[in-house]
Amino acid sequence: MSSFEVALVPTDTLLRALGMMERYQLPLLPVVGEAGRLVGLLSRAHVMSAWGVDPLLPVSLVMAACEQPLRPVLCPVPR
Repeated sequence: MSSFEVALVPTDTLLRALGMMERYQLPLLPVVGEAGRLVGLLSRAHVMSAWGVDPLLPVSLVMAACEQPLRPVLCPVPR
């Protein structure tokens, strides 16, 4: 089992994610599932790209959209 001091769970919102990123000055946060296992990473770019859709979207929805290469609105291409 992994231990993260600052982490999100899939049901956390983009609003919470951005707040945590700003509070702890982190460009990305781990997302942990059951038993504290890492399920992914959420970057500030992911949060900001989906912010205009709805700041209350769960991070799991944004992460799922980023797995789909045809969903550029929610998942930016790194530059």
